Amino acid sequence: MRLSLPTKSALLTTSLVLALLGVTAAWQYRQLSREYTALLEQQLNGLAQVAAEDLDYKLAMHVATLSREARRAVAIRFTRGEIDPQFLTQSGLRPMFDGIALIATDGTILANDPPAPTHLSIADRDYFRRARDGQPSISEPLHARTSGEAAILLTVPVKDANGSVIGVLGGGLNLNRPNVLGSLAALRLGGEGYYMIDTGGSKPVYVFHPDRSKVLTPATAAGAGRDASEPEDLASSARIATTGWRLRVVLPAEAAYAPLVKASQALVLQMLLLAAVSCALVWAATLWIMRPLGTLHLAIQRLRQDPDATVAFDVRPNDERGDLAREFDALMTELRTQRSEKGVLIDASPIGLFRCDTAGRMVHVNDAYLAIHGLGREEAAEGWLGLTRPESRDLAWSQWVELVNRNAPFQLRRWIRRRDGHKVLISLHMRPMVSNGQVIGQVGTLADITERTLAEEALRTLTAIFEKTTDYVVQLDKHGSLTYMNPAARRRTGVAENEPLTRLTMENFNPPAALQRLRDVIVPQAVANGIWVGESEIRGTGPDDVFPVSHMVIAHRDKAGKIERFSAIMRDISEARATQRALVEGEARLRTMADALPMRLAFVDAEKRYRFVNRAYEGTFGMTRDEIVGRTVSEFFGDRFPSIGAYVDRALRGEQVTMQRDVNGPEGYACLETLYIPQRGIDGRTITGFHAVTTDVTRQKEEERRLLQLAHEDPLTGLTNRAGFDQALEQAMATASATGRMAALLFLDLDRFKQVNDEFGHGTGDALLRSVARRLFECVRSGDIVARLGGDEFTVIIERVPDADAAARVAGKIVEAMARPFVIDGQRVEVSASVGVAFYAGGSTTPKQFMGMADEMLYRAKSAGRNNFQLSAVDAM
Repeated sequence: MRLSLPTKSALLTTSLVLALLGVTAAWQYRQLSREYTALLEQQLNGLAQVAAEDLDYKLAMHVATLSREARRAVAIRFTRGEIDPQFLTQSGLRPMFDGIALIATDGTILANDPPAPTHLSIADRDYFRRARDGQPSISEPLHARTSGEAAILLTVPVKDANGSVIGVLGGGLNLNRPNVLGSLAALRLGGEGYYMIDTGGSKPVYVFHPDRSKVLTPATAAGAGRDASEPEDLASSARIATTGWRLRVVLPAEAAYAPLVKASQALVLQMLLLAAVSCALVWAATLWIMRPLGTLHLAIQRLRQDPDATVAFDVRPNDERGDLAREFDALMTELRTQRSEKGVLIDASPIGLFRCDTAGRMVHVNDAYLAIHGLGREEAAEGWLGLTRPESRDLAWSQWVELVNRNAPFQLRRWIRRRDGHKVLISLHMRPMVSNGQVIGQVGTLADITERTLAEEALRTLTAIFEKTTDYVVQLDKHGSLTYMNPAARRRTGVAENEPLTRLTMENFNPPAALQRLRDVIVPQAVANGIWVGESEIRGTGPDDVFPVSHMVIAHRDKAGKIERFSAIMRDISEARATQRALVEGEARLRTMADALPMRLAFVDAEKRYRFVNRAYEGTFGMTRDEIVGRTVSEFFGDRFPSIGAYVDRALRGEQVTMQRDVNGPEGYACLETLYIPQRGIDGRTITGFHAVTTDVTRQKEEERRLLQLAHEDPLTGLTNRAGFDQALEQAMATASATGRMAALLFLDLDRFKQVNDEFGHGTGDALLRSVARRLFECVRSGDIVARLGGDEFTVIIERVPDADAAARVAGKIVEAMARPFVIDGQRVEVSASVGVAFYAGGSTTPKQFMGMADEMLYRAKSAGRNNFQLSAVDAM
């Protein structure tokens, strides 16, 4: 049997209506319960918000009242035994507080109202420390030490005229009494609902609860302990801004859902009556109604996958669907705004913020975290590990992973060295994130405390310096009254170590003239410029004990730019002045002596500037000493400076340097000798400059030259003698070794010279030797050395010989020149020469061995019949 589509539709519709009648009723009940619950939750939210704002306002008024009374307490001396008991009873605070107290800055309770045991200390309480640091504070709920009951404490600082905290005023609210908190116990919502307050956070405790036994016990979620099958109580909460606590409004499920139960019963009856008539309409309406909800469901799924995705909601319907779409759209907009605001706040924070997973990797860090470590964003996950030493990285990582898996707060301070070389002292605090009892990560803060730590150390060091220094350090208030004198100042002025300074002013320590100058000049200039430095006079232990001091006055201003106080640092310069006078007199004597010396004297400092010259400089250079002093050596000598610059640098390195300079001027030749004597500082190491002593040594130089010439010249022929020859030979061999250019040594003897002496006499023989010398000079180059070793033995040293043939040509010229007849005093004299030639171009040959080779060649020439020359082999070198 084939059924038509309408039949199928009718049968299906009828079946669905009949089958889904119960479902429809349940759905209607569910819709009704949702709207009802939403309305109740909205009302509860409003009640919670109003109650939280009202309680926040009242707590703020309590703090403001305490602050007002704290300003009245400025005149109280916060000292045990000196507290006026009437202050607390007359303060007007008792109607607002269950108890009030005055507390010293060391935490000691000085007075209570109502009276309670005093001499108790609350120095370890966080709320007291915050008040002592200058900030009003509301404590966490606690057991009061004065009464032992559950309470909260409100504390405000008591400050003097200078803004310094001199004590603390506190007020207590007993959590078990009808006060601003306890009065909530009398409030009931619908006869069954109630209020309670907890501290919030990861481990909240009850601040207020209708069951007073639960106060200060760990707070539990609404409905905790209820059977899972029972409906949950309705609850709403709001944050109390002043304390950060959470106020919760709870409506028990029985009272909340009683109207729903009645409505559901009536709804079932109505649905049974209308089922037959509305069967088809319910089926169609259900499809139509569920279509927008399906769209909304798809949108929610997409937003779960990508919270930043753009999803359009149909907010046009003016019914519950539109309300739901509009509310959900507003909720998502608000969440996005909060996420954006939180991200901006985190990134703008000057404190490094981070979150890491249980594997130890950073999953989020802000810009300050990266800046403190000197890391890039791409290094955020594990970049800090790269700042540790390579050999300890594995250990550091294992310790870090262990820490991030602990369910406990952690903090440390340590130095790190960033990649740019800077050392930074960091302070790290972190707490675990716990879900279902398991640690899922850590969140924490990171602060660069380098400057603060160094500043604290510097302050401690500065204080120690002031106490130990021999300089006189004092401080005065803006009216000129002394507030501090260091021990050295007290000793010098006769003020006892423990003597109060409140009645002393600068009039007690300044002579009349100095006091007038202080008022007219020193203080106005210090106020105008922030500092004044100069010299003045101070009165010491007696009226006639007046001594000079170097004086520095500093004007200190507050943040508003107003003068707060003055500081003065002084040093007794009596001995310094006497020493200065002695130095001036000694300098005058030394200058007179220096000007009387015939030599030039100067002092050049470490910057190569002339600081002193004697009168001889004026006569030599035609400049006054004022024109010379202050100039650098390079400015003074100009183009000639490069010739002495190296000597100046050596002197400034601590080396005593002597140099000579030949001068050919209008007055003829002169030789000047300059001695640079380094001047060392007091420490014996630092070179502060050098003394320049210039002396005319022309006569000594000429005498040295004359004596040197006599020592190296043959008196008969004017040739180089044996001593000069030895020196020239060593120098020629050194040049040959350095340059690789060959040197030649020629030994020659005159043949038949003895017969000339025997035949013509020694006078003719000497004349012949002089003629031989002249002919030798004609055969060699101007730079070659010709020497007479003695008798008729001559040598020639030829440097830079290109080859053996060049030396052979010179030897041939000599043999040929000697063979020509000589005319001595009109007489014809004939001789000849035998020449031996040796070569050297480097190696281990000594001068003695070199001469031996030439002498051997001479012997061969003589053996070959004389009147010839013989060459050694070049490879014999």
